[in-house]
Formats: sequence, C-alpha cells, structure tokens
Amino acid sequence: MKQTPVTAIKTRGGSFVELELAGKEIARVSRPGQFVMIGAGQSYDPFLKRPLGILSVQEDRFSLLFQIVGQGTKLLSQLQPGNTVSVLGPLGNGFSLHPSEAVLIAGGRGIVPLVFLASHFQQAGIPFTFFWGVKNELELVLASYLASFSPSCVLSCEEAVSGYGCGTVLTSFSSWEKTHPLRSGSRVYACGPQGMFRVMQKIPFFSGVPVEVSLEARMGCGFGVCLGCAVKKKEGSGYVHVCKDGPVFLLPEVEL
Repeated sequence: MKQTPVTAIKTRGGSFVELELAGKEIARVSRPGQFVMIGAGQSYDPFLKRPLGILSVQEDRFSLLFQIVGQGTKLLSQLQPGNTVSVLGPLGNGFSLHPSEAVLIAGGRGIVPLVFLASHFQQAGIPFTFFWGVKNELELVLASYLASFSPSCVLSCEEAVSGYGCGTVLTSFSSWEKTHPLRSGSRVYACGPQGMFRVMQKIPFFSGVPVEVSLEARMGCGFGVCLGCAVKKKEGSGYVHVCKDGPVFLLPEVEL
C-alpha cells in the first residue's frame, strides 16, 4: 500500500469523477482491464478500500473514473490536488492484447477499462469498433472519452437523443454485425452490468468468437485473501474470485 498524491480531479456531469494520481510504478506496469484498491478516507470509516478500474496511464500518472454512489466514492470526490490517498495496485488479470481485430462493447460506466484498451489498440494499429450504450442522457457526459477514437465508435442511448442510436448497446451491435463479418483471430471485449452479459450469453454470435468480459464485484482486499468477490463457475463446481482470477474472464466461464 502506498500513499499517492492527487494531481488533478474533474467532475463530469455532477455524478462522475475523474481522479488523476501520480504514480510512475503503477503507470508503467498497468495493463488494460486491471484495477487498483484505493482508500476513501484518512480514518477507518469507511474501513474497506474501493476497487476502481484504470481509465488511462501516462508516463508518471494514471487516471481513474468513478460514479458517486455512496459514502466512499463521495469522500473520494472531495479530494483536492496535493492530497494523498493510499493505493494498492495494479491488481488482477487484464485483457488479452493481440487480436487481429477487436469489438469493444461497453454499457454505462463499463466504458472505463475499454477506453484504456482502445488506447492500446490505437497505438498498436489493431483495428477495432467501440460500441457504447447508456440508459439516459445524463450519462452522455462520458462520451468525451471516446472522441479520440471517432469514427470507430457506435453510440446509443435508451432515451431518444439526437445523434445517438435509440436502444441498448447490444441493439446497435446486432444491427452492425449483420454487415460486418469479423476476420479470423478477432475478439470481443465487454464491460457493463451483469444483465448485459446475460443477454450476450443468449445471442448466438457470441458463442462463435472469444468474448472477454470484465466483471465488477464488491471486494474487501483486492488480492484473494478475503474471498468476498466469489463468482460461480459456469461449468462444473467451485468458484472463481474476481480480484485474483479476474476481473477479466471468458464469457462462458462464469455464472452471471
């Protein structure tokens, strides 16, 4: 665990916050799909640290993006440049990084690890299409994170909004894939609510291509000691743990 200085903090639309932290060691070794555990306060209330996915890295800094949903994230949103927070990471197993072509599917704040992944693909010259869907107009403040990937993005909103497809992110993808056959060696990468993954498991297309999904879970430790983030295996008996075995899994591996 290391005390890490806050270098910048930005509020996005009232409920989303981007937190930039100094940390050459974390920035240097982080890979898309990994996360950090971050202390939400200077006292023992709240006691547990928060797992936050890595949004981006620079040479000596890294950024996190989260939504204010409770006491811990509210405390994090009140940090100021110059404050320090305790950080452990990077943790977990990230995405595979060498497909011939990639499809990225993000639901809501599931955009976070896929922005990091898309940046890697862009730098590596790997072709990709990024699908992002949200429930309402309030979440569209996050669209700015996709600006550098245009025109490789397909955006949708379940509310009717000018310039966006109307429907879920999987509605947009299903329309697209009918006229865009994927080349051999392609992969699908997804992050979003579990309901999105459950729908994906029922769509025949996703049984014919490797699909990597990044799961969210409540975590106590972040490295497999507390066993609080157990997820049942899809086949056979037993469990996997999101922090240690994931957070990235193949879609058929886990019970959602």
